[in-house]
Amino acid sequence: MLRACRVAAGVALGAAALVSLPFPALATQPVQPNNPVPGGTDPHATRLWSAWQSDGTAWLAARPGDGPPDGSVVGWRFAVSPDGAASEPPAGEMPVFETVCGKDAAASGHKRVAVVVDFGDADADAFPGEQPPRQDVVKCVAGAEGATAVQLLASAARVRVNDQGGVVAVDDYPAREKGGAEPAAPAAAESAGESGGSPVVWIAGGAGVLLLLGGGAVVATRRRAKSPAAG
Repeated sequence: MLRACRVAAGVALGAAALVSLPFPALATQPVQPNNPVPGGTDPHATRLWSAWQSDGTAWLAARPGDGPPDGSVVGWRFAVSPDGAASEPPAGEMPVFETVCGKDAAASGHKRVAVVVDFGDADADAFPGEQPPRQDVVKCVAGAEGATAVQLLASAARVRVNDQGGVVAVDDYPAREKGGAEPAAPAAAESAGESGGSPVVWIAGGAGVLLLLGGGAVVATRRRAKSPAAG
């Protein structure tokens, strides 16, 4: 009898505790039509590649058309972006330029930049049914002095861009993005011949003209000296 009373008392206490819980704790989170996984990322949310540049201590938002100088660390990240703007910089430890590229100087007319590619989080950033490449890219690339961030990225991975110059896919990720084209190559530096010739050629040409003019003046003077004086 005593044991039965103890069991009944325990059940009563458990019921009282359950009733005392707030209603939201007992309710099941509803499933939204556009988000079948409660608490998960919206499968229809905007996702994009964004450019970043390191200042040595933090990632700063950049643009694909920016021209980072020699010695820069440029990052790219694929992530969910509800407002269509850069939202998440590359994750993990920020690379150091000297560690990635060493201490060798860039060739004449070129620059070296450390490029980092973060394909994003598989659960939070990937489109449903897609998996990002398992390994991020960290690579030292060399390019013309006027090369942009997206042109330098194209030296580290396969890149496709849209008509506005925005990155559509890197190494064919995300796979559902089929459009875009390869970014244009950096414009070649203007050669001396295209700018009208070198200064040496102009100097030599000018000296030749002066010699011809000087010679003509001497001949004309001699002819006047030999001609009979006018009566």
